[in-house]
Amino acid sequence: MKKYLAAIGVLFVFLLFSGSFYLLRADEQGVVLRLGKVVASRTEAGLYFKLPFLDQLTRYSKKLIEYDAELVAVVTSDKKNLVFDTFAIFTISDPELFYRRVRTVASVQQRLDDAVYSAVRVISGRLTLDELVKDKRQQAVEQSLAIAREQANEYGVHIHSLAYKRVFLPQDNEQAVYRSMQAERNRVAGQLRAEGQAEAITRRSLADRKDVEMIAEARRKAEEIKGQGDSIAQETLSKATSDAKELYLFIKTMDFYQEVLPGTPVLL
Repeated sequence: MKKYLAAIGVLFVFLLFSGSFYLLRADEQGVVLRLGKVVASRTEAGLYFKLPFLDQLTRYSKKLIEYDAELVAVVTSDKKNLVFDTFAIFTISDPELFYRRVRTVASVQQRLDDAVYSAVRVISGRLTLDELVKDKRQQAVEQSLAIAREQANEYGVHIHSLAYKRVFLPQDNEQAVYRSMQAERNRVAGQLRAEGQAEAITRRSLADRKDVEMIAEARRKAEEIKGQGDSIAQETLSKATSDAKELYLFIKTMDFYQEVLPGTPVLL
């Protein structure tokens, strides 16, 4: 009987001792409840004391938690309907506030749906469709994160990052937007074709003018060469004519002497 009572006593002491301490790992945090009320919040790893049978530990992870938000349908500033598929990464930053406000990860995700929806709706309402999908997409993400983060802090949660996985059009808007995009592409293509044709005409005009200038220059040089040839020919002809005239006078003189002095030798 004594051995039986001793064993019960040892077991009671063991349970009392083991129930008086708890260990938190580096990736854990928690709150200590006493009769359902929070009496302590633990965020650092270590061995801690609690009252056995009265205190209860609720553990929470310090790890990053991925959250896939519900689809958000919004209207842009230029009255276009868009659907955002968004996800976020968060951690529990204040375990006591987290326990008091939401208690579980599943519950806080429902609250984050509201925060993300509100943030995306506010930011997208300030921007146009083109800005959201191209020029200011990153700016919209950062502003949405700032708004959602502020609301999430009220639940003891810190949102580290937020991103748009997809931004797409509702089914009934796709065809209208595609037609508008096609018309814009056709307009740009027509403008490029017109510019190309104008450039081709300009180049042909320049080439034709250059050809005319080259032909005119060739004709000018030909006329110049011809003029030089005519001048040389005229000079040669004049000289030849002068020489022929002297020869003619000489022959006439000889004939004259022959007539007036017949039979008399004439020496010149």
